[in-house]
Amino acid sequence: MLSYSTTSSLPKEYVFLNYLRCHDDIGWGLDYTWLMQFGISEVSHKKYLNEFFTGKYPNSFARGELYNADPKSGDARLCGTTASLCGIEKAIYEQNSENLEKAISLDIMLHAYMLIQSGIPVIYSGDEIGQKNDYSYHDNAKRCEDSRYLHRGKFQWNLASKRIEKESVEEKIFSGIKNIEEIRKQFSVFSSNADVYTIDTDDKSILGIVRANKNEKLIALFNFSEYDKIVPIDEFDSGYIELISNIKIQTNKIKIPAYGVYWLLKR
Repeated sequence: MLSYSTTSSLPKEYVFLNYLRCHDDIGWGLDYTWLMQFGISEVSHKKYLNEFFTGKYPNSFARGELYNADPKSGDARLCGTTASLCGIEKAIYEQNSENLEKAISLDIMLHAYMLIQSGIPVIYSGDEIGQKNDYSYHDNAKRCEDSRYLHRGKFQWNLASKRIEKESVEEKIFSGIKNIEEIRKQFSVFSSNADVYTIDTDDKSILGIVRANKNEKLIALFNFSEYDKIVPIDEFDSGYIELISNIKIQTNKIKIPAYGVYWLLKR
């Protein structure tokens, strides 16, 4: 895993593709040499990640399956759609409206994280409407051995039609992603020539990313926690607009909801 400072220092004369997921599996390519300083060991950490994202870990909201699992090393690849890995599938099955709202927020927040990167954002087929895992591959003799077909299901046009139904899951995700896409088009600070760096938010669950050029400065805050948080920002002053909700922020202590995202712009 590259550090954010490394990815933000990629050559500006090139264009990069950024995506949350694609047709392939997810691998845990983390820098465990660096993570060791925090007491994180490779085998136990990968075991935790795999158990969490396959729903085997206590209190896990994710629903996924493993690919090419190696019981000796504990290594494996992960499969699943963004919606199912974010908890939408589980919350719908359990008819838990509170968890469903959190899962939708997490899904949109992760897309906002992708869209804050320099480069071309790629949304994989079905993610724009919160398409869930397709377990039908288990019944296909030619595909049942390859769990990657879990997230390679056909596009569900019956769900696509729900994107215009107010308050449906599909509408919330589709309109949420569309909103941040439209915002991204409007401001020069999202150009690939902007300076990008992280800031200390005083909370390990809150990621703070700054994009800045000579005309604009954007502070993006991402709450990866299931709890509402208050974030003090040292370099923050009054006069910022929160672009996603279009409200003014007049304090340097920001309350950000569980799995929430704020894009704070200063012009």
